[in-house]
Amino acid sequence: MVTACFVHHQRPSFAEALAQCIAQGAQDIVIVPYALTLSEHDRAELERLADSVHQTNPHIALRITGPLGHHAALAEVLVQRVIEADYVAAHHLWGHQQRTSWPPWQQQHVIGLVIVIDSPAGIPATLKEEVLALHHHTPRYIGIHFCAIDQDELDLRAPLEALMAQGCRWVIIAPYVLEQGTIVAAAIERAIDEIRARYPDIIVVQAEHLAYDRRLLKAIADRVRLHG
Repeated sequence: MVTACFVHHQRPSFAEALAQCIAQGAQDIVIVPYALTLSEHDRAELERLADSVHQTNPHIALRITGPLGHHAALAEVLVQRVIEADYVAAHHLWGHQQRTSWPPWQQQHVIGLVIVIDSPAGIPATLKEEVLALHHHTPRYIGIHFCAIDQDELDLRAPLEALMAQGCRWVIIAPYVLEQGTIVAAAIERAIDEIRARYPDIIVVQAEHLAYDRRLLKAIADRVRLHG
């Protein structure tokens, strides 16, 4: 059986989901954190919740896997989000808010990409490989830069100036996050507003976050297998 739950603020809660599994006869429960990374605090919280359930149900085996991490499936979804944002902009002419429209879909060597990571811990190797492969196989994209949110702030000046030096005037900002929560969304919004004020000739489009894509089931299944 498979069920989903929330650790904080929403239902079903962690305890409710485990109780449901136990009521249906589960003896061995694998807990998969649906997150790219897991802080020590979050890991400790999951372990505390699991221990509280185990105390009242000592016959139940509870195992907590690692988070989804930087699985190749996540990089695949990110690449799709970039292409989707580009395609929609090219076909719906986002220029109603700008002085010029997005370049036609067939035009090459014109779009700059900025991949936003929600942590300054480093760029995942699998992500970099997938995005660079997009750059090599799709000549529409002139340059790719990675930028991290640091202390709830995102500074896009350096990548934007590098892209402008290549003659780029159209940029896609793609967040590499599962859920674009309040902090991430606010940081990206502030950074884009600053770009538009500082560089009025640059047109910026934001791609969707990773969200709930069926390909992420590969990452979940791999985490479960590792703890099988």
